Amino acid sequence: MNLGSVPARERLRSIISSRSFWGLLLVLAATTVLHYCTPQIRLLDSYPITRHAIERIAFMGVVVGATFSFGHSAGLVTLTIVALLMLPRALLVSPLPLDASGEVFAIAVVGYLVIRMSARERRTASRLKTINATTKVLIQSLELEEILNSVLDKILAAMEIESAGIYLLDQETEELTLAAHRNLPAEVVGAADGLKSAALLANHDHLRYQLSVPLRSKGRANGILVLASPEPRASLRREVKLVTTICNEVGVVVENAQLFQDIARQLEVTRCVCEVVEEINIELELDRVLPKVMRIAEELAEADAGVVALWDEERDVITYPYLHNFPGELTQVTVSEGQGLAGEVMATGQGTVIDDYQAYEGAVPAFAEVGVYSVVGVPIVSGTRTFGALCLCTIKRSKKFSARDVTILTAIGRQAGIAIENAYLYESMRFYARRITRAQENERRRIARELHDDTIQSLIVLSRRLDSFVTSNGRLLESEAPGLVELRDLAGEVIKSVRRFSQDLRPSILDDLGLLPALEELTSDLERLTDLRAEFHTTGDKRRLSSEVELTLFRIAQEALSNVRRHADATSVALSVVFDDNAVRVTVDDDGRGFVPPRLGEHPVTTPQLGLVGMYERARLVGGTLTVRSMPGKGTTVAVRVPV
Repeated sequence: MNLGSVPARERLRSIISSRSFWGLLLVLAATTVLHYCTPQIRLLDSYPITRHAIERIAFMGVVVGATFSFGHSAGLVTLTIVALLMLPRALLVSPLPLDASGEVFAIAVVGYLVIRMSARERRTASRLKTINATTKVLIQSLELEEILNSVLDKILAAMEIESAGIYLLDQETEELTLAAHRNLPAEVVGAADGLKSAALLANHDHLRYQLSVPLRSKGRANGILVLASPEPRASLRREVKLVTTICNEVGVVVENAQLFQDIARQLEVTRCVCEVVEEINIELELDRVLPKVMRIAEELAEADAGVVALWDEERDVITYPYLHNFPGELTQVTVSEGQGLAGEVMATGQGTVIDDYQAYEGAVPAFAEVGVYSVVGVPIVSGTRTFGALCLCTIKRSKKFSARDVTILTAIGRQAGIAIENAYLYESMRFYARRITRAQENERRRIARELHDDTIQSLIVLSRRLDSFVTSNGRLLESEAPGLVELRDLAGEVIKSVRRFSQDLRPSILDDLGLLPALEELTSDLERLTDLRAEFHTTGDKRRLSSEVELTLFRIAQEALSNVRRHADATSVALSVVFDDNAVRVTVDDDGRGFVPPRLGEHPVTTPQLGLVGMYERARLVGGTLTVRSMPGKGTTVAVRVPV
């Protein structure tokens, strides 16, 4: 079976099944009968119509009807049949064969002109319909992929072409991309880049008949439309103007869509940079902020992996402490100053793009072995100080990092530099805070020891002497005894106060027996000295911790219980200690009036609850976290977790 004839057969079958066909056939048969079986008639004396002119005009009506009903091809076929039907009468039967033949010829010429005019009009209407349908598609959306696919469908339907493709030109990289296609060979669609794909399509053996029209906007090409067919198609030549008009419209819309995408991308870049700034503002731990910054940058650059390289001043080497989508062992890699892409970027202070890292002379072997291909690196700087480099790359695939990518990543590199500088300043602050806290605790220990060893002992001696005077017989007058008794009792109260003050400064039980006995005693003292019902319990594998951690947890619990006693109006409080495999948690939970807790960590200087700020900072000094959960009328829970 000839597959090329299938559409024609289908069309013929559709014409035969149409009522218009049978109506025109009936009129044609009736006109033919009248043409051969009726005598000549004269309608008007002033303008006689003779020689069967009326039947010939009726034949013209059949031709016009077939043309408008089934197209110009059907009109030509009908005109041929009509001419063949009229010629025997004109040549063999008519008494004036010359005049009759002239009328037949005139009718044939007029019919042909009508058919041509009808075909042109139908073609014009079809073009306008196609242009209108395409324009409607173009104004419905700014999604480029959706637009191009819809335009292809409209063009293929209008031109009865099997295959087509639209290639777009990236003005920045000057690369072609196959953006939309229909019925193209697999090797054309799967080509590595658009230029190679277009070359394969142009030289394809099966699609030998092609029409290529550029997509233009403001006199500049931003793409190309390719129509292809395995067989010759008249529409490929006849409809060049139509396709050019559509391509010009598509070119304008492509430019608008690309501008829309650029604006959307710029908004996304702004959002990501704002996210980076926010992360820097709320987080001072490099281990938390730099991986987030790296992943945001990786998303913007559409890269596969990323690495932050930092300069280690103590060892005079470049290290790679922060990786994403790389093997963890690469964190052990070090290179000398100026080596590798990171070293080059740090030395020049400029963003650098390497299209093929495998061929790069300064490639670090460990990174080349894992398949790094295209790389972009920017310096991490703050002011005039360079801390390292941010490098993003593709794995085992090529990518053209643009100048815009370098500009965006350079801005992110500056933000990362600010983050590192803030983290270094914060680490210095923590170091001095730790030193100050240690000095403060040492001073507390010294004062507590002096109070215990010196002041309290002196007060005890004084109290005992007063007691000996009170109990001596005959040495005191009766009027002097009550005063001495009062002094003795006052001395006893002072001893208790000084002893309690000494314990608050630095409980010796904390140094001697550890955290749990100290917290248990703290809870017992609170219940004994107040009306609160205090509970203490522990779970997990009980063990001693480092002196710094034990002291920190004790101070936080001490401050939390003090807040309960002074501010909560609670009736009960529970202190619990939970030991996990890698952390310890201390929780103070009361049923007091509660409050709206501040957001610790954000502008602590402006937080009125300085006791909470102190607990929060103490927890951070030992690498822990402190959370406060409370609502008015719902009590308060203070929980601290410290990794051990």
